[in-house]
Amino acid sequence: MTRRYDPRRARSHLNYTRAELARLFSVGLATICAWKRNGLQPMDGSRPYLFAGADVRQFLEKHNKPRQRLEPGQIYCVACKQAMEPLNGVATYAPLSDTLGNLIGTCANCGRRVWRRVRNSELLEKAGKLKIQYEGDAATLSSDGEPLHTEPSDEVSS
Repeated sequence: MTRRYDPRRARSHLNYTRAELARLFSVGLATICAWKRNGLQPMDGSRPYLFAGADVRQFLEKHNKPRQRLEPGQIYCVACKQAMEPLNGVATYAPLSDTLGNLIGTCANCGRRVWRRVRNSELLEKAGKLKIQYEGDAATLSSDGEPLHTEPSDEVSS
């Protein structure tokens, strides 16, 4: 099960048919059949299958994967489905507003673009040991805010 379903939608004192469960959770009948194959037991073996609301809740609570917090310096790759550190330990910060922005990097496993939404006030905390490049700036900063190197500017001196 890749999608997370809210077990509180199923009322523990009610019984549900397959069609009612499908409508309740906005899924197809095939999904309910897959739940049955994966351990959701009907009340009795006769058709139409009836599922106790309490059993549905217990099944969904057990099978919903727990959310995992990202460690500082990690960004979640949707393609690899795992938390990882960006390639070369470098991320670009792209501000979206005065208080919010994205840490953007490249997945070390698949090479795809990855990002993590962060508040400006939590930027250094969430970045961990990553080198942060601010979008539009030539300087690369470490997590302590000190410049690591600065590229030459395009100013012409006379």
